[in-house]
Amino acid sequence: MTEPTVNEDQNPLTKPKFIISAVVVAIIVALGVILALVPRGGGTASPEPSTSTSSSSSQPTATAAASVCGLPSGDQAKPATTPADTKWELVGKIAAPTSPTQFGPGKTEANGLRSCFAHSPTGALYAAANMTALSASGKADLVYQQLAVPGPERDAVLKPSPTAAPNSVTAQLAGFTFRSYEADRAVIDLAFKGANGTFVSIPVPLQWYEGDWKFVVPATGDTGARQLSDLSGYVEWAGV
Repeated sequence: MTEPTVNEDQNPLTKPKFIISAVVVAIIVALGVILALVPRGGGTASPEPSTSTSSSSSQPTATAAASVCGLPSGDQAKPATTPADTKWELVGKIAAPTSPTQFGPGKTEANGLRSCFAHSPTGALYAAANMTALSASGKADLVYQQLAVPGPERDAVLKPSPTAAPNSVTAQLAGFTFRSYEADRAVIDLAFKGANGTFVSIPVPLQWYEGDWKFVVPATGDTGARQLSDLSGYVEWAGV
């Protein structure tokens, strides 16, 4: 697939004023797209986060699979088509999938935090979409404080840093693909579409940790967000 060429002088991802913390929210004004969970210094063709691959039907053990809010693990096959009967809720201005008794979020707090997702590929997909929507809605710090795997990488991105002014430009989820999935780790690649039709890929690395899917801050600080020319290779999935 040929990716669109972006002039370096016009690419806000290369300009410090658009970089918020280490892996929070970067705004691509020229493309009319919000990238959530995008690292500092990210470019248009970053390496993919490394993770091991496994069978699409990997089965978690009974103890390890226990959901923090009691959601059933359910089907362990990776969805190859649009999840049936998806219901959507606005998180800020972005439509996020919701299935409180099947896939998650099983818990929604007063501060907007959405957590507890099923220990399954579809649960991981719902988790990735909700985390990205939360981050893009201005709650990135909350995502990293409550929904990220503890470790030095997460600690580094939580250090105080300059923030950017809010921006009204948004994008909507348009599709997904699984880069990898096993019982306790996954990388879900989400495609977002801007108002002008531009697509952006945002890979979301996840780990099953203490009964829920949590975001894994890559050791490099780079999730590998990039521009797409179209949705080839993605399952189309949108609430708006």
